Amino acid sequence: MAQQVHMETCTRNYELNPWQLFVVTWRLIISETAWNFVRFFRIWEIRQLQKRLDQEKIRLANAVLERPTGQDGRLSLKDPDLDLILGQVSFLEEEAEHLRKELQAKRRTFLEKRRAKYLGE
Repeated sequence: MAQQVHMETCTRNYELNPWQLFVVTWRLIISETAWNFVRFFRIWEIRQLQKRLDQEKIRLANAVLERPTGQDGRLSLKDPDLDLILGQVSFLEEEAEHLRKELQAKRRTFLEKRRAKYLGE
Protein backbone atom coordinates (compact mmCIF):
# COMPACT_ATOMS: atom_id res chain seq x y z
CA MET A 1 0.00 0.00 0.00
CA ALA A 2 2.75 2.44 0.95
CA GLN A 3 4.61 1.62 -2.25
CA GLN A 4 1.52 2.43 -4.32
CA VAL A 5 1.18 5.83 -2.63
CA HIS A 6 4.86 6.49 -3.30
CA MET A 7 4.41 5.53 -6.97
CA GLU A 8 1.47 7.91 -7.29
CA THR A 9 3.47 10.81 -5.88
CA CYS A 10 6.37 10.02 -8.19
CA THR A 11 4.19 9.86 -11.29
CA ARG A 12 2.32 13.13 -10.96
CA ASN A 13 1.17 14.66 -14.19
CA TYR A 14 2.53 18.10 -14.91
CA GLU A 15 0.92 19.98 -17.71
CA LEU A 16 3.35 22.45 -19.23
CA ASN A 17 2.93 24.30 -22.44
CA PRO A 18 5.98 24.40 -24.74
CA TRP A 19 7.08 27.82 -23.48
CA GLN A 20 6.94 26.74 -19.81
CA LEU A 21 8.84 23.59 -20.66
CA PHE A 22 11.48 25.66 -22.46
CA VAL A 23 11.89 27.97 -19.44
CA VAL A 24 12.07 25.11 -16.94
CA THR A 25 14.63 23.30 -19.11
CA TRP A 26 16.87 26.35 -19.29
CA ARG A 27 16.56 26.95 -15.55
CA LEU A 28 17.61 23.35 -14.99
CA ILE A 29 20.58 23.72 -17.34
CA ILE A 30 21.67 26.97 -15.70
CA SER A 31 21.33 25.57 -12.17
CA GLU A 32 23.34 22.45 -13.10
CA THR A 33 26.01 24.65 -14.69
CA ALA A 34 26.20 26.73 -11.52
CA TRP A 35 26.46 23.56 -9.44
CA ASN A 36 29.26 22.26 -11.65
CA PHE A 37 31.25 25.45 -11.07
CA VAL A 38 30.87 25.04 -7.32
CA ARG A 39 31.77 21.35 -7.59
CA PHE A 40 34.79 22.04 -9.81
CA PHE A 41 36.31 24.54 -7.40
CA ARG A 42 35.60 22.38 -4.34
CA ILE A 43 37.22 19.36 -6.00
CA TRP A 44 40.17 21.55 -6.95
CA GLU A 45 40.49 22.61 -3.30
CA ILE A 46 40.38 18.97 -2.15
CA ARG A 47 43.07 18.04 -4.69
CA GLN A 48 45.28 20.88 -3.43
CA LEU A 49 44.86 19.59 0.12
CA GLN A 50 45.71 16.08 -1.09
CA LYS A 51 48.89 17.35 -2.76
CA ARG A 52 49.86 19.14 0.44
CA LEU A 53 49.11 15.97 2.41
CA ASP A 54 51.37 13.95 0.11
CA GLN A 55 54.14 16.51 0.62
CA GLU A 56 53.74 16.32 4.39
CA LYS A 57 53.90 12.51 4.28
CA ILE A 58 57.13 12.68 2.29
CA ARG A 59 58.45 15.23 4.77
CA LEU A 60 57.49 12.87 7.61
CA ALA A 61 59.24 9.94 5.96
CA ASN A 62 62.40 12.01 5.43
CA ALA A 63 62.31 13.24 9.03
CA VAL A 64 61.96 9.69 10.34
CA LEU A 65 64.83 8.44 8.17
CA GLU A 66 67.11 11.30 9.14
CA ARG A 67 66.44 11.22 12.90
CA PRO A 68 69.11 9.63 15.04
CA THR A 69 67.88 6.74 17.11
CA GLY A 70 68.05 6.73 20.87
CA GLN A 71 70.32 4.62 23.07
CA ASP A 72 68.11 1.57 22.67
CA GLY A 73 67.98 1.91 18.87
CA ARG A 74 64.40 3.21 18.77
CA LEU A 75 63.13 6.37 17.18
CA SER A 76 61.86 8.97 19.63
CA LEU A 77 58.37 10.12 18.68
CA LYS A 78 58.54 12.89 21.29
CA ASP A 79 60.61 14.98 18.90
CA PRO A 80 58.80 18.33 18.38
CA ASP A 81 59.49 18.31 14.62
CA LEU A 82 57.92 14.87 14.18
CA ASP A 83 55.01 15.88 16.37
CA LEU A 84 54.42 18.97 14.23
CA ILE A 85 54.51 16.98 10.99
CA LEU A 86 52.17 14.32 12.39
CA GLY A 87 49.78 17.07 13.46
CA GLN A 88 49.84 18.57 9.96
CA VAL A 89 49.17 15.18 8.36
CA SER A 90 46.26 14.54 10.71
CA PHE A 91 44.80 18.01 10.14
CA LEU A 92 45.03 17.77 6.35
CA GLU A 93 43.39 14.33 6.29
CA GLU A 94 40.51 15.55 8.47
CA GLU A 95 40.07 18.71 6.40
CA ALA A 96 39.97 16.81 3.09
CA GLU A 97 37.40 14.37 4.48
CA HIS A 98 35.32 17.25 5.86
CA LEU A 99 35.30 18.98 2.45
CA ARG A 100 34.23 15.77 0.71
CA LYS A 101 31.33 15.29 3.12
CA GLU A 102 30.37 18.95 2.85
CA LEU A 103 30.28 18.70 -0.94
CA GLN A 104 27.96 15.69 -0.76
CA ALA A 105 25.70 17.47 1.73
CA LYS A 106 25.56 20.59 -0.46
CA ARG A 107 24.56 18.47 -3.47
CA ARG A 108 21.76 16.82 -1.50
CA THR A 109 20.53 20.20 -0.27
CA PHE A 110 20.78 21.66 -3.77
CA LEU A 111 18.69 18.83 -5.23
CA GLU A 112 16.10 19.00 -2.44
CA LYS A 113 15.64 22.74 -2.92
CA ARG A 114 15.29 22.36 -6.67
CA ARG A 115 12.85 19.48 -6.27
CA ALA A 116 10.78 21.54 -3.86
CA LYS A 117 10.84 24.57 -6.14
CA TYR A 118 9.87 22.82 -9.36
CA LEU A 119 7.91 19.80 -8.18
CA GLY A 120 6.36 21.24 -5.04
CA GLU A 121 7.56 18.35 -2.88
